[in-house]
This record gives sequence, structure tokens and C-alpha cells, in this order.
Amino acid sequence: MKKVIAMLIGGIGSILLGLPYILHAFGPTEAEVMTWGQVSLYTGIVLVCLSAGIGRNNNIAARLVLALGYVVLILLQVHPIFLWFTFHGTGISDGTPPSTFVAHWCYATPHIALVIVSLLVLYYLAQREPQSAVAQQELEPPSLQE
Repeated sequence: MKKVIAMLIGGIGSILLGLPYILHAFGPTEAEVMTWGQVSLYTGIVLVCLSAGIGRNNNIAARLVLALGYVVLILLQVHPIFLWFTFHGTGISDGTPPSTFVAHWCYATPHIALVIVSLLVLYYLAQREPQSAVAQQELEPPSLQE
């Protein structure tokens, strides 16, 4: 259950993190910034749907699909984390139109939190879950003494 909750937190976090970029919460920025927000939003929607649909499945294919999704989510956070730290204390607008918004490294915090949640999800996906007693009996070879 912890695994599914962590997956849903990661997916919902990706959705919520994309919204400020889409809604221009950081002032007028380049079109690429809004595109990143849309990618984050759509990635989050896909991850929430996958997590709700196959999150409890212990099948290796399901776990690989989910792991791939959360690896993509981690990779999507690298660029914003780097940029928030790089442009700390400076304006992030290209000047058309001018903006008084000044970047701060603290804006990278949600991205870092999402990376941590995604790493936790990958840890849960890598763990082998205990099988039920019925499933273990089906996997055992029949006894030779019968």
C-alpha cells in the first residue's frame, strides 16, 4: 500500500508542479517554460492512471513500465533544478515583455522533493513483494511421494 501511495504522490506532485509553469506564475517567460509545464502535467496524469491501474500488480512488466515512468519523471526535474540554482538572484525573463520576477534557489525545492519521491517509488518497485500462500503452492513442484 505504501508503494501505491508514493506513486500517487509522485504523479499528483508532477501535475501540481506543472501548473505554475503553464499558468505563468513566474511572470512572462519563454514558450519552452510553458511546454515543460505541459509535459510535467501530462506525465503526472499518465503516472496517476498507471499507478491506480497497475500499481498493485507484482508482474515484472507492470513494474518495469512504472519504473520507466518514474525515471522519466526524475529526468524531467534535472533541468529545472539546475536552472533555479543557476539563475538565483537574477531575472528569468528574456525582456519581451520585461518582468520583475527574480529567480531563487528555493523554487527548486518542489523539484527536489519530487526526485526524492520518485527514488522512493523506484526503491519500492525494485523490492520483491511476498507472494500469497496460494501463489507459493502453485509455484512449488509437486511432491514425488504421491
